[in-house]
Formats: sequence, C-alpha cells, structure tokens
Amino acid sequence: TSPEYFKGRRIALIGLGFHGEMVEDAKFLIKAGALLAVYDLKSEARLRDQLVVLRTLGLANFICGTVPPDDLLDMDLIILSHEYPRESSFLTAAAAAGVPIEYPESLFFKQAPPVTVVGIMGESGKSSVMSMLEPMLKAACAREEGQGFFALDPESNQGILAHMKRIRSGDVVLARIVPNIMRELSRMRMSPQVAVFTTVPGTDAYDEWPFEILAHQTYNNFMIASDEVIDAARAYKELPRAKMLRTKTTIIPTDWDFETVGVHDRENAAVALQAARLFKLDDETAQRILLRRKPLKNRLEFMRKVRHADFYNDAASTHPEATAAAIRSLSRGMDTVLIFGGMRSGDDYRVLYSAFPDHVHTIVLVPGSGTMIERATLAKIAAVNIVSAPSIEEAARLALEAAKKGDKVLFSPGFPAGGIDSSRRVRGERFERAVKSL
Repeated sequence: TSPEYFKGRRIALIGLGFHGEMVEDAKFLIKAGALLAVYDLKSEARLRDQLVVLRTLGLANFICGTVPPDDLLDMDLIILSHEYPRESSFLTAAAAAGVPIEYPESLFFKQAPPVTVVGIMGESGKSSVMSMLEPMLKAACAREEGQGFFALDPESNQGILAHMKRIRSGDVVLARIVPNIMRELSRMRMSPQVAVFTTVPGTDAYDEWPFEILAHQTYNNFMIASDEVIDAARAYKELPRAKMLRTKTTIIPTDWDFETVGVHDRENAAVALQAARLFKLDDETAQRILLRRKPLKNRLEFMRKVRHADFYNDAASTHPEATAAAIRSLSRGMDTVLIFGGMRSGDDYRVLYSAFPDHVHTIVLVPGSGTMIERATLAKIAAVNIVSAPSIEEAARLALEAAKKGDKVLFSPGFPAGGIDSSRRVRGERFERAVKSL
C-alpha cells in the first residue's frame, strides 16, 4: 500500500508551495514513516508557521534559502512543488545519479490503485470548469455504493499525495492538470480516461504535438471539448482513439438562469455538464449545483464600481488566451480599459492583440520582463491608447482616469506573476487593495 511505499525512505521535498500548498503532503509523508527533509529557497522567516507544524510531527530536517545539490544525492526520492522546474540547476547532479524526481501528481498516479481519471486541461478556464464539475461528480459518485471521489488541484491546500491514505480501486479522481504536469503524464504514458479540454494546450504542455497526452487513451475513453478544440485535434495525423464529444452552449437548457460572466463562462458550464452526464448525473441536480455556484476569486471577479467605471479582477490570467476570453466576455464594443503585463512567458500574443481594437480603447501596462518585450508591438496597435504605470497601484489610478462613463476596468495581466508578486494570488490581492484605495 502507499504508506508502506514511503516508510523508511529518505525523501527530499523541495518547496512548500507559493502559499503552503505542499504542507498537507508533507504531513502525510511524515505520518507514513518517511524520513522527510524540506528544502525551500524562501527564507525561514516566511516559512516559520509551516515549519513549526511539521517539526512537531517529526520532520527530519529543513534548509531554507538554498538547496545544496550534494544533499540530494543521498535521497531515495525527490518531490518537487510546482515552484521548481526539473531543469533547476540544483537537481542536475541528482538526476545524473539516477535519484527519482517526481511532482506530486506524477507520484500520485504511479502509486494510486486503478481509478477513473477525469482530467481538465487547457490554457484557460480550468479552474472555472473545476469549480462546476467537482460538485457534480461528487454528487454522481455519492449515488454509487462504495465509490469514492477525490479532487486534485495543485492550488488547493488539501494536498495531492495526502489523498492516498483513503483512495481505493474504482474511485473517481478529478484532476486540474496544469501544463507541466500534462508533459509529465505524457512521458509516463498515461492518459486520463475522460479528457476535458477548455482550449487547445499551449506549447509548454507537450513535447511534440498538443494532444499527445491522449496517446494512450483507448476506444472506450472520452475527449470532451468545443468544436474549435476537437477540430484542432483532428488536424493532427495522430488522431486520438477516444470518443470525441463536442460541446455547445445550447446543451444547457434556456431556463437554467444561473449567473455567468459572458459567453466564455457558459461555454465552461457546457463542458462541465457534458462530462457530468457521462457519470449519469441528472440535469435537475446539475442545474441546482450551477445555481449555487459562487464566482471564483481573481477570475473575472467583480470588485466594485468606482465613480463611473466597474472594476474587475482577473489576476489569475497568465496566458494571452485567458485575457482574450476575459475581454470578449466583458466588452460591449470599445468600452474596456485593460491593465496588462507581467513576467516573460514565451507565449504568442498576436491573436490577443488582434482582438484589442474591437474591445479595448486604453491599455495600462504594468512592469515586467514580458511587458518590456511586447511594448513596441503594443504601441503599433491602431486606435488603442497605451499608458505605462510603475506599479499595480498606479495602474489602477491611471485606468480610472482613462475610463469613460459606463466603462469596465479589467485587470487581466496575460503574463505570469514575477518580481515582488510571488504568485498570481499575491498579484490579485495587490490589485484588490489598490481598487479599495481609489
């Protein structure tokens, strides 16, 4: 069993997560009898509360501010949080020595018993679909005697490995699969039995072709996505073997009057409903769940009206596709002021920029390496005013100045968080405080 697998093993856990997401996994490993050492590049002062808890449980060792490569050579297993890529320099010697290196998700699926995996993937919209589909599948599984349900989300404080103490063969696992984990699972030759796509995966999610995570699906598996995504999948010679289920917003009955923010939110609901129906969830229960759903934090979240403009917080946006979906959902003509920019990502922004003239009249740029690279291209966009701000706080003020009566001010960065913003959650909190101070 899984706890026996960890018992007595020397394990290095590198990174407790941006907001302590790995603490529950660390607790599980200690209680399973692992000789756990925690390494984190953050300072001990920032991690004090988490480390106090782990030390009382029996944490073998911890080192903050550095990860000594020689320490890792003595380990039986290295587990990475999502803060650290496999290419990190401190992992080079351990990888060459053959020390196993895993992310929580890859280790979970290697050690878990046979389960049904529903994977949510794509550049944007994963969290929205997760928030809708999770209660639906939980309700569907509750009706099946002896079938458990588990949700894996790397941003959750419930942990991922921690679920292994309760999971059993035949259970259903819903997983929000971020791009680097898509690549990990593909290399493991693992495909989710039900693959739910919100958009076409970005280049950071695969090695050779966008849908390679489907390569090991069988004919009784499923791919659920919009026409656009399924047509993109069919364009590749390595056509997935699974049944392809196309979703349209019209599958949602017109009398389901649940709260949405634009057509994009309704498209996400259609994807979630299609997946829930595979597990024989009745529409009455699905409707009740959607009606009770609350808007997600930092995802097209309405903040407040300031004078003549409505402010929206979409700080979770880290890709151009997410920002494009946000402005199309909110905009009614050129009535939007966009606060945009951040750390370099390597994404292609051309499709997003082509949408600006129809929706955005002013763009306020915030600092970042990605902003610097794209600034010259942005300046060439016709009929869009470009303004630069030294901070998120100043960007909020300048956006209010540029907004006309009835406009929306949208903070949708379209780039990863960086610099003083350690995560997109921190970035969203800064914007929230900035809007409250206006």
